[in-house]
Amino acid sequence: MSSVPETTVFLCATARLARKLYLSQIHQQTQANAQHWQAPEVQTLHQWLQTHTTFALLAGEIPTTSFTPNVLDNFTERLLWQQAIESCLAKHAYAALFDVPSLAKAAIAANQLLINWQIADADIHQHFINAETQQFLRWRNAFFKLCEQHQTVTPAWRLQQQIEAIALSSYPLPRHITLAGFDRLTPLEQTLINNLCDKGVQIERFQITGAEHHVVQTGFSDLRAECSAAVAWAKQHLAQNPHHQLAIISPVQSNVRRLLSDLLDDTFHTETLLPNHFEAPRIYDFSVGMMLSEQTLCLTALRLLRLCSTRQASTQGDISALLLDVYWGAQQEQDARSLLDARMRKQLLRTVSLSQLISVAQGNPALAQCQLHLSYVLKAQQDWALSRLPSAWSQAFSDFLNSVQWSQNRPLSSHEYQAKQAWDALLKVFSTLDTLIGSVPAIEAVQKLQQLAQNQMFMPEATGDVHIQLLGMLENLEQPIDAIWVMGMNDHLWPPATDLNPLLPATVQRQLQTPGATPDAQAEFAQKIFSRICNSAHEIMCSWSHYDGDRELRVSPLLAEIPTQAWYLSATSLAEALAQPQAMQFVDDYMAPVYQASEPLKGGSQLIAAQAVCPAWAYYQYRLGAKALEEPSDGLDSMTRGNLVHAVLQHFWLDCKDARTLKHLDHHALNLKIEQAIMQTLNTLKHALPAQLMLLEQRRLQQLIGTWLEVELEREAFTVIACEAQYPIHVAGLDIVCRIDRIDTLDDDSLVIIDYKTGSADPKMSSWTEPRIKEPQLPLYAAIALKDQQVVAVCFAKVNAQESKFTGVADTEGIPNIKPFDQLKNNSTFKGFAQMPTLIAHWHASLTHLAQEIVAGVARVQFEDENDLLYCEVKPLLRIPERQLQFEMQQVACPSSGEFQ
Repeated sequence: MSSVPETTVFLCATARLARKLYLSQIHQQTQANAQHWQAPEVQTLHQWLQTHTTFALLAGEIPTTSFTPNVLDNFTERLLWQQAIESCLAKHAYAALFDVPSLAKAAIAANQLLINWQIADADIHQHFINAETQQFLRWRNAFFKLCEQHQTVTPAWRLQQQIEAIALSSYPLPRHITLAGFDRLTPLEQTLINNLCDKGVQIERFQITGAEHHVVQTGFSDLRAECSAAVAWAKQHLAQNPHHQLAIISPVQSNVRRLLSDLLDDTFHTETLLPNHFEAPRIYDFSVGMMLSEQTLCLTALRLLRLCSTRQASTQGDISALLLDVYWGAQQEQDARSLLDARMRKQLLRTVSLSQLISVAQGNPALAQCQLHLSYVLKAQQDWALSRLPSAWSQAFSDFLNSVQWSQNRPLSSHEYQAKQAWDALLKVFSTLDTLIGSVPAIEAVQKLQQLAQNQMFMPEATGDVHIQLLGMLENLEQPIDAIWVMGMNDHLWPPATDLNPLLPATVQRQLQTPGATPDAQAEFAQKIFSRICNSAHEIMCSWSHYDGDRELRVSPLLAEIPTQAWYLSATSLAEALAQPQAMQFVDDYMAPVYQASEPLKGGSQLIAAQAVCPAWAYYQYRLGAKALEEPSDGLDSMTRGNLVHAVLQHFWLDCKDARTLKHLDHHALNLKIEQAIMQTLNTLKHALPAQLMLLEQRRLQQLIGTWLEVELEREAFTVIACEAQYPIHVAGLDIVCRIDRIDTLDDDSLVIIDYKTGSADPKMSSWTEPRIKEPQLPLYAAIALKDQQVVAVCFAKVNAQESKFTGVADTEGIPNIKPFDQLKNNSTFKGFAQMPTLIAHWHASLTHLAQEIVAGVARVQFEDENDLLYCEVKPLLRIPERQLQFEMQQVACPSSGEFQ
């Protein structure tokens, strides 16, 4: 580019390329030690046309009638198309079934195709017109009328007006124009070039002409392996020469953006794992930003506005996201809001009204500002009931966000500040849409604002010394670089598949070779792009995947003549790097602090069960008190329903007392007692259930308890002496409290211990004969809590609508479905125990050993079957995936190192 005349104007296809070319020319001048130089004139084609036609208009070279006053942007163009389509479908019998936004998207593409490829209506009517094309022409007429009404045009339409104006104008033009980044010129753009050439302008095409290039290909198992290899390749290049300029190019950049970003951070910027270094300058740069609506600061604003825009109840998920959000409210109340989130999950149903949330927060002085801000939300819900113009909504939105301290509760970082500026600009744009949108209700105004934010791309300014550019296939480089990795070179991705517009005749598109019209056109275009990429660097590595999940993939035909080169290096994630055994010293640190008698313990028998399954589970959940947040449900969850069954049976037996009384009740009297027990239970229910759900629950309990009592009627004489009774347990220095569902006494004063189970699966007893008892509840009652009593049976009472029955072990007959020891089959796990005292002695020894482990502080992550951890609430703290990864790495390095525990 050093030989470029000073009067040359560079016209670029994208703003990114224009900025890169401008900086490249400045860099060349500074490298040449130039003291003065003319500022390079580098613009996009649209910028240059706008500037040139404006000056020509001011000079009187172009009539003022040449241009329509206003130009639509992407959002407003889609909005106007939707209005046009909806007006045409208003009387259609199935109008509600049409996906108007998708139809508008296809209509925009079709209209752009007609303008850019200079397709006249006569060209369309020469061919068979199907129903879709007929509908599109109707929509287009309606769209043109709306444009005329609002005195506006589409960007493609304005481009055509500008090109036509230049053809008629005599305003001075630059002598030289260089086009950069135009891989495919449309007929409309070619018309501009022809007009400029006719006026004596020299037109050149900017092409990178580097040294000879070396191109190879290699295949990998899947797209993730490609990403890992590409990052390792970049690391190797920069290790050899830190000044190298590299690019990683992909036809599916949006699909691999997150994965590449994580791998690059783990490889080059491990410090960014820390929150205060998250925005540190990077060595890499993506060519395309993300939607403004995805920026966390703006996402918070949209969530708050959505909550204000409707009086309908919100899901707990939406409310929870706001309570835990750091971008609004008082910063010092973050912990209190987290606790409020936990209380909401526990006390309220899945859908929550704002008044319910305020009632849960009420009276807590640590939530003073939160309660104030929630009252502002409630007031907004009331004040925003009527429709308003976008300009009025824009002001209302801004005032509300200020009132709840959005983006004001702490100093903003650089990226957050830029996002805040982008949001403010977005509200200004929204306020200009009065004539296009008109008066709308609050919920629709928020929806339109969100669509506008989704249409706005946001990328914070890059401040790092960038050596790795991450580009799409259509992105152009401004100068030759050292090496390029082109990934995703599979035949279903490149060349791109044909993509005919469904609203225009296919014959017309194929004849004019419009983009995506034919496989040959796509292949030719893809080959042109690939050749341009190959000429942009000295070294090009192309990669492709063998599989996408279970689907087998094929290499792109463009690589048919490219030699293959094996590549074995692969970038590791931070977790994989930390798991490398050669760089670590393994310390089996599984001992927690010794249990002290003053230490509060929760969980009762569940503490013993967790210790039997995985000692670390018991330590984290029941000694340290860690637990998962509750998942909200509509109505009553399974645990609450199970507790209701326990409570109803407790009330029933406190009244009924024994088997003799039960058997003397007639059908009416029995149902009456069941109903009384149910009403006593439901009256104490914490959840505020609607009357219909309360009635359904009452009927469910009536039928379920009635069915269960039919099983109880089959038993011999018994008397209920305890229901839901608490018993202190002292074993091996461990003090816990357990609650026994029910204790019956028989005629000989022996005891039967019963534990209710309401799930559909049969209760597990297989571990009762093993050294580590994973279901210790009943064994704990019999061997420890009631060790001085004569226990002749321990059993589960399965109270379930599908099946109700007793299961367990017993020394005597008289309990349905439970056989005494002397009648057990030979393959029974309990056959090795002659009688109940022998089994209880085994339980006592096993449970004592588990209690000794807890007291000693044994807290290793060790388990036999991961399925046993199904109900573990602290599973993330066990770090099982990381341990599995460490084990796999250790096996690779030392195959005989042992088994995973």
